[in-house]
Amino acid sequence: MTFKRILALIFDWVAAIFVVQLLPNAPAYATQANALWTLVIFATQITLFTWLIGASFGQKIVGLKVVDIGLNQNPNFVKSLIRTVLIVLVIPPLLADAEGRGLHDRLAKTKIINV
Repeated sequence: MTFKRILALIFDWVAAIFVVQLLPNAPAYATQANALWTLVIFATQITLFTWLIGASFGQKIVGLKVVDIGLNQNPNFVKSLIRTVLIVLVIPPLLADAEGRGLHDRLAKTKIINV
């Protein structure tokens, strides 16, 4: 499942880069502004898609889903936001437990499942 999670992350990041390039007046080369907008689009996409459909764009492509542990359904907006903020910080997803759940999933009380 780790490979699928990394692949999903790559899809999400590339999609964010693509969206930034579609913005009016976006330069065709990398700038600090582009990097910031890419991060904003990336985080927004993950938060909203996880809340609304239970998976980010990339997770949907590779067949993963995020579920609330207690309810076994899509996480609410707050849990999706907490999870995304921790993903953006990079380190929490690297701190996995024996079940493979990163710190971001443990703190948001979510888990990833195959669909």
